[in-house]
This record gives sequence, C-alpha cells and structure tokens, in this order.
Amino acid sequence: MPILMGIHILVALACAVHVIRTQRQMYWIMILFIFPALGSIVYILAEVLPSMAGSAQARKAGAAARKALDPGREAREALTQVEISRTPGNMRRAADALLATNRPADALVMAREATSGAFAEDAAMMFTLARAQYETGDYTAALAQLEAMQAAHPDIRHPEAHLLFARTQEALGRHEEAAATYASVSDHFPGPEARARWALMLESLGEADEARARWQEITAAARHAPKFVQRTHHRWLDMARSRA
Repeated sequence: MPILMGIHILVALACAVHVIRTQRQMYWIMILFIFPALGSIVYILAEVLPSMAGSAQARKAGAAARKALDPGREAREALTQVEISRTPGNMRRAADALLATNRPADALVMAREATSGAFAEDAAMMFTLARAQYETGDYTAALAQLEAMQAAHPDIRHPEAHLLFARTQEALGRHEEAAATYASVSDHFPGPEARARWALMLESLGEADEARARWQEITAAARHAPKFVQRTHHRWLDMARSRA
C-alpha cells in the first residue's frame, strides 16, 4: 500500500510539473493532490493525451473528462466570451451551455438576443431558442418557433428539432399529432430516444399494448447494435429492457 501511494504521488508530481511547464490552469495542482490517483487520470485524459495525439478521438475523450470533473466549465467560458464580444454565435454557445447545466431561464435570455437580429432565421439559432422555450415551459412559443424554423428551412433534416416538435405537441396535450410525429421521427432518429419517448407517452395514455410494442422494437434493434452504440444509449435501452 505505501508503494502504491508513492507511485500515485510521483505521477501527480509529474502531472503538476506538466501543468506548470505548459501553463495549464493552476486549479489542476489542487485537483492532483486532493485526488492523487483520480486527479492524475483525469488530467492525463483531459490535457496530456489530446495534446500528444491531436486526434479527434483524443480530444473527445479529453472534453468528456473535463466535463465530468467540472460540468459548469463550458457555461463559464461561454459567458466570458459573451462579455468579451456579444455576438449571436457567442450568445448561442452560452445558451446551449446554460441549457446543459439546467439554467433554462438564463439560456432563454441569451437565445432571444441571439435571434433578434440578422440571424433570426438561422436554423441553429432558432432551434436553441425553441429548446430554451420548451425547457422553461413555454410550449406554445416553442411550437411556434419550431413551425417557423420549418417554414424558413423547408428542406432541412434536423432529427433533434423533429423530436422536440413531438415532445412539444405532447406537452400541449395534442397526443394524436404527437403520436404521428413520434412515429415519423423514430424512423430516422439516431438512437432509440424518439421511440422510447413515444412509448412513454403511450404508457401515460394507458395504451399499454402499443407501448410494449414500441419497447420491443427498441430491444430487437439493440440486439444487432454495436457495443459502443449500446453504451451510448444505455439509458433508453435499459428502460426498454425493463418494460418489453
């Protein structure tokens, strides 16, 4: 045990030297010595490997590690950029980050301003605003925004917006329309979420047999899915397996 602890401390020291030499954020020093093993692993994943490999996969692993360690970091950085330059792009980034940290009211302020000028009909901006409206419970406004997005971009293929449209119809009690939209989006949505949300709505309406059929469709498809797909969508797959 003392030997193992000594190894952990040596690795943390090496990481601390790397922090100083490469001028990384100094909070890493505190993390490395409060959590000598876990802190070192996270630092290597978040800072060392991406800079060494430079690959998209390494950068993605690093971003995931940073997010797990400090989930509010992206929101803070995005808000700092808004203070520096209040551009529509910066405000949209801030709105997305605020939504990810469960601050929809603040996100709505940013999203409204981002879509108030020349980017009022930009598809990405419109979708972020619709998300913020939905998350704050303004379903009527969210539906109107999604309809405006469709009118402005009739040929757009946006599965996330399509799913949000179904969820908004459901939230407004327009269940027949929502069912039709869920059925449509489930055929091309990447992953089982759309079909799972459809099944949950059917359960809430007392349509147990129809809901079970949807859960069974999810589990049947999952049997042929690669392992990484099953890991990515484990929340919905576990839910389907417990209900099918």
